Amino acid sequence: MSIENSLEIQSLLERIAVLDDKLAFEQLFSLYNNKLKRFVMPIIKSKEAAEDIASDVFVKIWQNRSLLINIDNINNYLYVSAKNIAIRHLAKLRNCETATRLEDIENEKLAMDINPEEIVLNNELINKLEEAVNQLPARCQQIYRLAKQDGLKYKEIATILNISVKTIDAQMAIAVCKITESIKLAFKEKEER
Repeated sequence: MSIENSLEIQSLLERIAVLDDKLAFEQLFSLYNNKLKRFVMPIIKSKEAAEDIASDVFVKIWQNRSLLINIDNINNYLYVSAKNIAIRHLAKLRNCETATRLEDIENEKLAMDINPEEIVLNNELINKLEEAVNQLPARCQQIYRLAKQDGLKYKEIATILNISVKTIDAQMAIAVCKITESIKLAFKEKEER
């Protein structure tokens, strides 16, 4: 996270905590909602439950907004909160003996000014990448998404997931290797057709 961005977020937190600023809260929600949903998807394996969990995090943030100024690292706080709520959710599901189902994460498309052939190739590559990421083991997928999609540093991810930085490094190496193999294989099969 850049210094500008962290100062902006700190300003949002202060406005929420001190002024009960709903607009600042909406901005914080916009910054983190999708990231938190993507983070809990490998844990929960349900799009609806992931949305509920992300919402629960923000409900708790609003309910305890006066305490926001005491939080040193909002990234870690939000991700750890989401992880804890997800774990509690799974425990409830196990107690109720209810199964969850896996749903696809919607692909994020980048709007680019390029010719139609490039758009098709880029969309195909994005789809192959997302398929490859979805095929990773849950923990590996979660680590990859936090690092590559959410832009967190390995140390932050290690804190959030309560694992070592070396484990993060190893899982990222596995993820990159498997993703590369999967994409190469997909395009090799396409060439052979």
